[in-house]
Amino acid sequence: MKEILEKLLSRLNGATKIVFMGIGEEKMSDDGVGSYIVTELLDYSNERFLFMNANIDPMARIDQVIEFNPSHLVILDTCTLSGPPGTVAILERENLCDYIPISTHTIPVHIVVDLIVERLQNLSVFMIGIVPESLEGFKELVLYKNDEFSIDDKSENEDLPFFDFQLTDTIKKVADNLINIIKEIIKKI
Repeated sequence: MKEILEKLLSRLNGATKIVFMGIGEEKMSDDGVGSYIVTELLDYSNERFLFMNANIDPMARIDQVIEFNPSHLVILDTCTLSGPPGTVAILERENLCDYIPISTHTIPVHIVVDLIVERLQNLSVFMIGIVPESLEGFKELVLYKNDEFSIDDKSENEDLPFFDFQLTDTIKKVADNLINIIKEIIKKI
């Protein structure tokens, strides 16, 4: 993971404002990894960093990205790279359509990115892609942090997931490492 930190610091060199957009469906096991990562980092949002959980509809968050006016957009999602589960890769914008399955999102991510870049032409975009171990549907519906957030809280805050994440142990470990890496990036940029 040290190599990923170094690559990300290099890729984000010169960043003034960064949006981290997590994408995924928390009810489909590891597909929720991008959403899990940004949900765990929501409290780190400030004038330079914006963490948003786009769930399965990144199209709905385009205006917020544009309004924030970032220099960089980092997407976190599962990808179809060949490699064992938990493999992490940095994917450039022009390669997104090759490695992100279209079926789990309402509109393909590369089209959403193109729509954002039309409005923010100097935006640098890349993705942190994670190879999933399982994309099985939910086994049991458990509300996300039901003891902390009411249903009204979740309805009013689109970044809060409704259901708890059901990541495999392999992917949760990778996600937690990435969360720590992003925290390091926040300190260093």
